[in-house]
Amino acid sequence: MKRVATYPAHLRHRLGFGVQSPWAFYLVRFVLQEKWPYYAFDELKSLRRRLPKNGATFSRKHDERLFRLANWLKPERIFVVGDECPALSAVYLGAYAKKVEVTCLCRSISKAEKDILNIKGVNCLCGDVADLLRSQCHTDSFECLLIAVKDNAWTLYDYAADRTNDNSMFVVEHLETSQGKQMWKMILADNRARVTFNLGRTGLVFFDTKRTKMNYDL
Repeated sequence: MKRVATYPAHLRHRLGFGVQSPWAFYLVRFVLQEKWPYYAFDELKSLRRRLPKNGATFSRKHDERLFRLANWLKPERIFVVGDECPALSAVYLGAYAKKVEVTCLCRSISKAEKDILNIKGVNCLCGDVADLLRSQCHTDSFECLLIAVKDNAWTLYDYAADRTNDNSMFVVEHLETSQGKQMWKMILADNRARVTFNLGRTGLVFFDTKRTKMNYDL
C-alpha cells in the first residue's frame, strides 16, 4: 500500500522527469527502461527452463535488467554474493561479453544452479561469504558487485565500498526487508556512495567521486 501511495513520486523519476544529470537521465531512460530484446535473451531463457519451477532467485525481468546494466557498464570482473547462489543473475550479468569474469560467492548452491554455472563457465565458491569476499579482492577490485544476502549485507558492502573506483557499481537486493530498508538508509548516508537509485526491491549504488551526491527513487 505504501508503494502505491508513493507511486506518483516514483513515476516522475522513472520517466526521467526531474533527473537533471545527463548521465543519470540516460541510465534511467535508455538502460533501466529499455524494452528492446537482446541477442542473448533466447539462450538465457532456455537456461532458466532448466531450473525447477520457482527455482530462480529473481524474475526474468529483473535478470534482463541486470544484463542491460552490465552491457552499459561493461565491467571486466563481476562478483555475485548470495545466501543461496543466484545463478541465473550471475549468468545474465556476464552474458554481455565472452571474456568477462564472473564469480559467485554463496553459502549453498543447488545441483541445477551449479550445472547452469558450469555451462556458462562461471566460477562458484561456497562457504562464509564474508570470508570468501575478503579472500577474492583486496584493492580496487570491485567494478560490479551484486549483494543478494539478507543478513550481514552491510559488512559485505562496507568492505567492498573501500575497494571501488569511479566506474564501480553495486546492485543491492532485498530492500523490501527490514534489514534491507535499514541498510539502504546507511548507504544513503555513506559518503562513498555518490549516486544511488532505489528501484523498490533493488538498489543501485555508484561511486564516481566526480558526481554530486544524489538519490533517485524510481
